Amino acid sequence: MSWLFNHKVLASLSEQIQLPYSSDLVEAMVAVKAISFAADLGFSRFILEGDSELIIKALRNKEATLAPFGHILDAAKNSTDVNCISFSHIRRLGNAVAHNLAKHARHVAGLKVWMEDVPPHLYSVLLTDHG
Repeated sequence: MSWLFNHKVLASLSEQIQLPYSSDLVEAMVAVKAISFAADLGFSRFILEGDSELIIKALRNKEATLAPFGHILDAAKNSTDVNCISFSHIRRLGNAVAHNLAKHARHVAGLKVWMEDVPPHLYSVLLTDHG
């Protein structure tokens, strides 16, 4: 995940998630991690973009979801001031940086954070995606 402000990267994060999980559960876990990471960095307003329409709809919904991942999203919504967050569905092809960070996470041991940067091998992807 990456946070951009006026096309400047504020922070990026990659973390390997041990499988097997369903893709929806992984997307929910990533969304919760993004919300937590943004709160830890002190971001008061941000847009969380995700390529899972199901997860984004669940995050936008004020009601609890009965989906298998619902409890994970509900905990994140209740622990953060979600009034300061905008949730946006974006197709995978529309966010190459996030997609490539996710692919990169397969080779990351633990958690890797970049402040005001992305991994060097993603510079060209960032310029293409947001340039």
